[in-house]
Amino acid sequence: MRKGAIGLSLLATLLLLFGGWFLYQKIEVEEPIRTQIGQLQSAELAHLHVGKDHIQIDLNVTHPELFPQEYRKLMQQAKEMAGGKEIQVTLGNQSKELEKVWMNGLFSFTEAVDLHQYSRIPQLVGEWKTAYQLDQAMAQMDAEHVYVYLKRGADDYYAIVPRSSGSEVAVRG
Repeated sequence: MRKGAIGLSLLATLLLLFGGWFLYQKIEVEEPIRTQIGQLQSAELAHLHVGKDHIQIDLNVTHPELFPQEYRKLMQQAKEMAGGKEIQVTLGNQSKELEKVWMNGLFSFTEAVDLHQYSRIPQLVGEWKTAYQLDQAMAQMDAEHVYVYLKRGADDYYAIVPRSSGSEVAVRG
């Protein structure tokens, strides 16, 4: 009888401990992020997972013109709520056909980013629009990222590219 009471006491303690942690994750991390994403006008939440050391946010961009501004704000607020967890964002706008366009132009695009020749990017994207008969092709930029959106018919492709990496190359002259 005594061993059974100890076992039940241990089980109840473990349930309270892990149940409390799960409840904390749900109320203090997941729900505020879910609410913040729900307020976005430029994207919809496809999936949200809060793990022990990371947060996975899957979005579908619905208004690409507005997305960069809202993305910056979302990431800033999510970092505050995440408590040091790594935040990974995946975009569902990944048409296989338009991914081929992206991959064909990626070398020139990456070169422009790596060499800090950002003024070349709109020209490159414009060339892709003409060459691949895209309905829409645009690039936007902020202090941290370059945002590229491609659309043809019902297919679309959205990429977020960091402006800098660990080792940057600068052209002088």
